[in-house]
Amino acid sequence: MMAVKKRHWFWNLVIGLTILVCLSAYVLHARNWIKQEEEGFLLFSGFYFSRIHYDEIETISMVPRIPEMERKSGFSVWGIEKGVFRDTLEGVEGIRVYVDELKYPKILLQMRGSAPIYFNFRDSLETHSFYDSLLEKLEGSTPE
Repeated sequence: MMAVKKRHWFWNLVIGLTILVCLSAYVLHARNWIKQEEEGFLLFSGFYFSRIHYDEIETISMVPRIPEMERKSGFSVWGIEKGVFRDTLEGVEGIRVYVDELKYPKILLQMRGSAPIYFNFRDSLETHSFYDSLLEKLEGSTPE
């Protein structure tokens, strides 16, 4: 007769919690989230976030791709690239990247006194729409 092995409840719980934590981390980082504020917006994806004030933006542009950089922290999976990077050619530290889809154009924000921020959304139309609304806000806030 064969003995039936019984799995201990503790290990079932550990496996279940591990799967739950991994799925939660993926859901939190799978897309970029924007929270509009009066003087700017908050861009976040999981553990990474940037508070952007409209009056601190020096330049804004659309770029087809991000430059080659070294990752300090973050991750890449399929077409998603998130984290803090360092430009090895120019020596710029702390570049924030919030890219939901590498093959789509990205918004490049150059902030006063800080490293650039690259971001886009999973939907390229949403990226272009957000870019246009940012341009309108910035043109409306410039003194004449």
